[in-house]
Amino acid sequence: MKNRNKPLRQTGGLEPSYDSIVADLDQARREGEATDRQLLQRNRELAASAAIAEATSMGRLDLTHTLERALQVILDVTGLPAGWIMLVPEDGGDPVMTGSVGLPPDVAKKQAAFRSPECQCAKALESGRALVVYPLHAGCPIRAFDLGNGRLPVCHATVPLLTRRKVLGVLNLASDDPVSLDEQQLTLLGAIGWQLGVAIENARLWEELKKRDAVRSQLLEQAITAQEDERRRIARELHDQIGQALTSILVLLRALDSEADGAKVDSTEGIAISSAHLQELKAIVADTLDDVRELAVELRPSVLDDLGLVPALQRYVRTCCDRHDLKIDFQTVGLEAVRLPPSVETALYRIAQEALSNIVQHACASEVNLLLTARADTVVLIVEDNGCGFEVGSLMHGGVDDRWLGLSGMRERAELLGGKLSIESAPRVGTTVFVELPLENGTGVTA
Repeated sequence: MKNRNKPLRQTGGLEPSYDSIVADLDQARREGEATDRQLLQRNRELAASAAIAEATSMGRLDLTHTLERALQVILDVTGLPAGWIMLVPEDGGDPVMTGSVGLPPDVAKKQAAFRSPECQCAKALESGRALVVYPLHAGCPIRAFDLGNGRLPVCHATVPLLTRRKVLGVLNLASDDPVSLDEQQLTLLGAIGWQLGVAIENARLWEELKKRDAVRSQLLEQAITAQEDERRRIARELHDQIGQALTSILVLLRALDSEADGAKVDSTEGIAISSAHLQELKAIVADTLDDVRELAVELRPSVLDDLGLVPALQRYVRTCCDRHDLKIDFQTVGLEAVRLPPSVETALYRIAQEALSNIVQHACASEVNLLLTARADTVVLIVEDNGCGFEVGSLMHGGVDDRWLGLSGMRERAELLGGKLSIESAPRVGTTVFVELPLENGTGVTA
């Protein structure tokens, strides 16, 4: 009997053996299967990417609805039963549930409030890498979530939502089978996490842009209204005070002119009358001059141009203390006998003016600390009060009102000069406004 394992004889050394043909065919089959798997995986990624792009391109929906649409698409693509998205607030803090699909309302509510230092979800925020949480934390609310037919979640994938700058949050997908969250699935979810992260950042930037446009429109309208109000006030002041004063001066001058031309008036009596009229004229002119100076100071304090920011703020602080029974402690550091660039001085003066105006109108404060300090490359203004305070997040991200417009106007002034403005406040603990403006290469401070 012939040996079946013996290589076939080759004719002229050209005919391959049976075993080598089988090995080549087996290798080709494996390579084909690997290629098919890669093509299938790539096809899934492209299909998921296209579906998520369509879901996140609905500009009319807010971010929560957009993410829930995207989450539904992800569940359809992966075949997983439920998921939820936690986003880190833009101003920092613990992640907040922004959307969920497939979770009962009570489970979603508990999951949104669930916090544990032992939970593995936080690792994805720190590392920026997708992971599978298995087994679930003992206190995890989704452990009791019935998937149907007696199935319960035993694990979930946590996928970071990434941009080039930072981790914006995490995408969580529940499963009753750890095998379903294999390496290929995590690779797919990782690509989805990048795409969702970019969509979230774009949505936030778009919302911020729309809000800034609304603010600019409101500020422009407010500026025009304020300009017209100021013109109306100036016109009224000119008519009621200065106009009347000048009319009185004109009447007295005519009286003096008549006395000078009257030949029948006793010379001694005429001198006395003229002297009384002159005294009255001097008083009217002095009062009118004071009114004109006060009007000019309110429009633009000349001391700001002549002497600089510190004297101008000292004068404004004294005025606020006198008018509003407010105790203001004004301190400066590094600004002794120096001048800042005119644009910086004007911005800081107007920001301080607006901050003190807000305190008078809204804070119900009795004491204010005002600190102005300059270094080689920056100047910092800090305004702190002991008033009623407010929720910064709800005001700055809520509807537009007078306080919001005032704070936004201050921030706009700072950002126009490349600086930044931040606010720290809470109900019943007062408010602190921090302003930092750059001084290019230290050349902004001059003696």
